Amino acid sequence: MTRKSEVKKYLQCCISAYQEKGLSACVLELSNQILNRKIKFPLLEFCAHQLSERIKVNEQVALCDGIETLKTEGGNVIIGIILQNRLENHFQQSIDKATEYTSKADIWYVCDIIGERVYGFALLHYPDRTIPEIRKLSYHSKNWVLRSLGAGVHYAVRKGLDKQNVGIVFLILLSLANTKDKEIRQGIGWAAKTTTRFHPDIIEQYHADIQNQEKVANWFRRKVAIGLERHTYYAKRNSR
Repeated sequence: MTRKSEVKKYLQCCISAYQEKGLSACVLELSNQILNRKIKFPLLEFCAHQLSERIKVNEQVALCDGIETLKTEGGNVIIGIILQNRLENHFQQSIDKATEYTSKADIWYVCDIIGERVYGFALLHYPDRTIPEIRKLSYHSKNWVLRSLGAGVHYAVRKGLDKQNVGIVFLILLSLANTKDKEIRQGIGWAAKTTTRFHPDIIEQYHADIQNQEKVANWFRRKVAIGLERHTYYAKRNSR
């Protein structure tokens, strides 16, 4: 399914079920009409925005809970956008629910999809409120949560997080740079690579810390090296 006009038809079935029979019926229709079809992420995000407008505010989190139980890849996109839309007025709840869902993950894409759309969006738009949450969550016991933090930092840096706050979150990344856990390495390494590509001067600032082999593992330095290569490549391409 690639057209908005097509997905609107199926989405209306979900909204009608909600209006006539309630939230459980809506979740069932979402499963049948939307989440069990091949639909591109931008269209799923469109669905999530529409649901945010049509589902009662006090029932939106319950909707997300219902979608989470379906364990579909696309469901995480809808969850992420609904929580993202709630950040302005329900910041802490959105962060806490994102943490709850990612901590239940049993596959990488749950972390990356929700991490970008909730932690990443929050960091970009509400850095003063989000950085303390990221710092706190960097001690979380679940590796999936830590992976999702990396996805969030990657998103915020790529979308233009200001340099001062990039420097602050990079220190949080460094605090996790000695892990041996594969999932944490994937997320934190992704964020480190993106940070290096867009802010190589920050890497230079913390060069001595990065080279400390007792606190920083080789995998982290490799991600930094890849980021520097990409920075150089794009700088040369843009100068032509």
